[in-house]
Amino acid sequence: MSNAYLDVRVAFAIAKIASIVDPNDDSFAVPMADAEALGQRDAATANDGELPVPIYFADEPNLAESWKRGIAIQEAGEETLGMCSFCFKGHEFWQCPHL
Repeated sequence: MSNAYLDVRVAFAIAKIASIVDPNDDSFAVPMADAEALGQRDAATANDGELPVPIYFADEPNLAESWKRGIAIQEAGEETLGMCSFCFKGHEFWQCPHL
């Protein structure tokens, strides 16, 4: 059984090495997006309360921030989950007339 956090951390380390070899290498995008996706997954499945940064990301600020961004994205999506089309106008939230 694989560990998704470890997989992302290893991909990040490989990307870090690749950037030393080739400064124009942009392989950081994949592990950063994966860390963000894990943050979204963790927020979606978490019980109430603040989630600690996973140990595999804790000492790497880039991964920790991507994971936290995923948490924020998931929480923002949950706030608007029950809204209907009347709740949005010009990308601004308005009070729903149906509630």
